[in-house]
Amino acid sequence: MAVLKHLYLAAPLQAGLLVPLPAPLQARLSRVLRLGAGAEVALFNGVDGLWRARLANSKATQAEVLEQVRPQPAPHGTTLVLGLPKRDAWEAALRQATELGVATIQPVGTQFSQRDTFNVARAEAILIEAAEQCERLSLPTLLPLLSLEAWLKILRTPCLWAYERGGSAPTPATAVLVGPEGGFSPAEVALLSAHPHLQPCSLGPTILRTDTAVVAALVATLTAARLA
Repeated sequence: MAVLKHLYLAAPLQAGLLVPLPAPLQARLSRVLRLGAGAEVALFNGVDGLWRARLANSKATQAEVLEQVRPQPAPHGTTLVLGLPKRDAWEAALRQATELGVATIQPVGTQFSQRDTFNVARAEAILIEAAEQCERLSLPTLLPLLSLEAWLKILRTPCLWAYERGGSAPTPATAVLVGPEGGFSPAEVALLSAHPHLQPCSLGPTILRTDTAVVAALVATLTAARLA
């Protein structure tokens, strides 16, 4: 079977359904991708797996769901806790975290955070775009913005802290914490260092950009989990 364009649709998917497509997706299919009536795509909703579907008309207002191509994988993955960086780094981190299979993204506000970058609608659009591009069948869950202090109060499981000033080698953990540009303030470092569930880990001898640190920390966490 030919490789089909993967598209996210927030609607139930099962064989025989004629599902309406939202206006932005209609425009993308008919005007950007120039797909006509009868063209096939692959739809996913994060719950029902991947389904082959056929466009019902030239304006792509509806699609007929034909058959399941892949079942929905069991949920798994790491939580990325990210001190809000500048807009470009934030958006890059969203894409990279999606590609690397992160299950949950917890943004936190810190002293050096850029809080005006937190636009939920824009972030969710980036997550959808990244999931379609890398062909994963789920979207990372984007949690509400919390202050660093509020997040520390609810942290109950092991979490790696990517600390540019040193630390041990990464070990298996359910979450990874990466700071914004400028890292954490001295007062925040003291809070983090005192938390029983945080393990500072080194990502190497150089100071990394926030979006680079996200990739390095997630890869280190995934590698440690595979080797455990």
